[in-house]
Amino acid sequence: MRSGRRRFWALLAVLLLAAVVGCAGHAAPRAGAAAPGAPPMGTNSAPVPALDWRACGGAQCADVVVPLDYRRPTGPTITLAALRMPATDPAARIGTLVVNYGGPGSPGTASLRRLAGRFDALRSRFDLLAIDPRGTGASSPVACAPFGGDRVPAPAGPARTPEFWASAAEPGRACLAGTGERLGHLSTANAARDVDLVRQALGEPTVSLYGYSYGTYSAATYANLFPAQTRAMVLDGSLDLVANAAGAPGTERVPVDVRAAVSEAWEEAFGVALDRCAAGPACPLGPDARARATDVVAAAATSGTSAELVARIDRALQTEGRLPGLMRTLGALAPAAPPSGGRVPLPATPWAPEHSPSYLAIQCTDSVTPSRADMDAAVVSEQAAHPIIGASTALNHAMCVDWPAIDPDRYLGPWNAPLAAPALLVNSRWDPTTPLADARATASQLAAAHVLVVDAIGHTTLDAPSRCAAEAYTAYLLDPRVTPPEQCPAGL
Repeated sequence: MRSGRRRFWALLAVLLLAAVVGCAGHAAPRAGAAAPGAPPMGTNSAPVPALDWRACGGAQCADVVVPLDYRRPTGPTITLAALRMPATDPAARIGTLVVNYGGPGSPGTASLRRLAGRFDALRSRFDLLAIDPRGTGASSPVACAPFGGDRVPAPAGPARTPEFWASAAEPGRACLAGTGERLGHLSTANAARDVDLVRQALGEPTVSLYGYSYGTYSAATYANLFPAQTRAMVLDGSLDLVANAAGAPGTERVPVDVRAAVSEAWEEAFGVALDRCAAGPACPLGPDARARATDVVAAAATSGTSAELVARIDRALQTEGRLPGLMRTLGALAPAAPPSGGRVPLPATPWAPEHSPSYLAIQCTDSVTPSRADMDAAVVSEQAAHPIIGASTALNHAMCVDWPAIDPDRYLGPWNAPLAAPALLVNSRWDPTTPLADARATASQLAAAHVLVVDAIGHTTLDAPSRCAAEAYTAYLLDPRVTPPEQCPAGL
């Protein structure tokens, strides 16, 4: 009788231990031991993929098989596209630099082919690696017929009406119908787990990370899920990590870009551009450029052309090279714009930015999005505070409000996992999309970070290039112990 009880309690202990280990394997991605003769097991006990690199236009390409759902590591799989440019001096090689060019939804492989020259000073020491994140490019892309191609049309109809919200919900329904179960597993956290499986397949103990714009969120997610595998990290045009995830306490019911103070940064960048014009010898808007630009936008809001004009201003603010053309456009419209007294009415159809299906599939999963009623209220309050861009900022992610699939394994923080080296954040002083304030906020959220400010208008060093900043992030990636400068001038 006693021996039977002992066997019962021993068996119960084994079962409980197995259950605990199984749960821990999912909660904390880890590498597991494989049975003799079986493939090595990696993140969440997923099989480590075999990488068969092939030559592809001066680089190397591979198809990477990863789990669709890391809760079912040996269940259904998806295939990712990866591209590698090996270090040109193998004897001096440091490791692999994983580059994410932003989006979300932008294929990484095509961008690396086009923009690899940005890392010429590192090519001898690093393999450059880019992956099309799951759901994008050639990595099992989302299917949202009839919303194919690069952009989903902005919601139709006047904002804050049932017609507007019905239109905003259509892409989500189409993506769920066309993509099915995959739509619920496209979080940046799962993309980070994919990267770590590739790291294991490469046999690398650590990787270095470089993220542009949304790529900063991708890099920071990886670094916080896999801090021991992160050698160094550059965030170029950083999102506010907390704002993009769920928002600081008390801001959860505020739209993502309002949480990130994008309207304030946009207005500041536009104001600096107008002041520069006014200070020049022949500004098309004259010496009072700010007032005349406001008159032009107010007239457009009254005539129903505000959405097109605000979208054009936004495109120009992304890079300084477009600003002279913008000033000429505003100057040509100014004679027909009556004085507005600084008041811009809320247009019936404010600019609601278009996005790609892949952008929506990832962004709408990664971020906690407020309700229709909360977003309607934000449109009014943002317009009052920021007459030109406020309504558009509030509506940027309107299509996420009724998004039908949320990845249960998305990562919402914390963001302060200890890293081997402080992160380097590079940000334009007047970035209208990822504000300098967001970079400073993210620096405070990370365990340790250094902020380098580029004195320029523009979004990331891709559109606001700086030789000084390039030299700084190159030196940091070669040796993360170096201390970068506090600021850099723009220009090459």
